[in-house]
Amino acid sequence: MMTARRASPARRTQRRGDRRRERLLQAACELIARGSLAQVTYAAVCARAGLPPSSAHYFYPDLDAIYRALLGAHRVGMDAALMQPLRPAESRSWQAIVNCLIDRAARYHRRNPVGAKLAIGGETPPQIKRLDRDADRERAGFALRVTEERFFAPSFSGKQRVAYVATELVDTAFTASMLEHGRLTPAYVRLAKEAAIGFLTQYFGQKLRPRAATSARHPGRSRAGRAR
Repeated sequence: MMTARRASPARRTQRRGDRRRERLLQAACELIARGSLAQVTYAAVCARAGLPPSSAHYFYPDLDAIYRALLGAHRVGMDAALMQPLRPAESRSWQAIVNCLIDRAARYHRRNPVGAKLAIGGETPPQIKRLDRDADRERAGFALRVTEERFFAPSFSGKQRVAYVATELVDTAFTASMLEHGRLTPAYVRLAKEAAIGFLTQYFGQKLRPRAATSARHPGRSRAGRAR
C-alpha cells in the first residue's frame, strides 16, 4: 500500500511564506477598499494580517512593496482584458478601436476597485504611479499596432509618443473622475474618449483607409509571431 509523500521542510516553509504573503496582500486590499490611501499604513496592514512587522518585512519590506505587488497584479489583468480580440463593430474605424479600448479599461477598473485606486485614484505615491505610466507606454504601443494592422496610418516622427500622450489623456480623465466621485462615471469615460480621439485626429485625420480583412484576425500580433 502506497503512503502519501510528506512535503519536505523547505516546501512547507515555502507554503507558509506564500500564505503569509497572501494574508498581507488581502489585508492591504481590505484597508484600501475602506478609505483613502493616505490612511493606509504598513503597521495597519501587518496588524490586519495578524503578522508582526518584523516578520512581514521578510515578505514585503514596506508599504511601497505591497502596492507594487497589487498594482502588478492589476496590470496583468488589465492587459489581458485590453488585448482580447476585437469584434468587427469594434474595429470599423480607428475611432471605434480607441472607444473599445477605453471601454475595456473602464470596465476592468470598475470590476477591480482596489487596483483602480492604485492605478488611477490620484492618491498613489509618485514612485508607484510611475509603474502604471510605464505600463501605459506598452498599452499605447498595443493600441497603435492594432490600429495599423487594420488601417493604413500616416507615417510621422514620434508616432509612439503621440499614442502614449493619448493614453495619458485617458488616464488623466479617469483620475479626475476618481478624485471627484470616487469612481469612474459615464461622463468622465465619454470625456476620456473625446480627449483621446480629438488629440489623435490631429495626426491621423478623420478617416484611415482599411487594410485587407485578413490582417485584422490577430490583433496586436506581429507577422513574425503569426509565422511561428
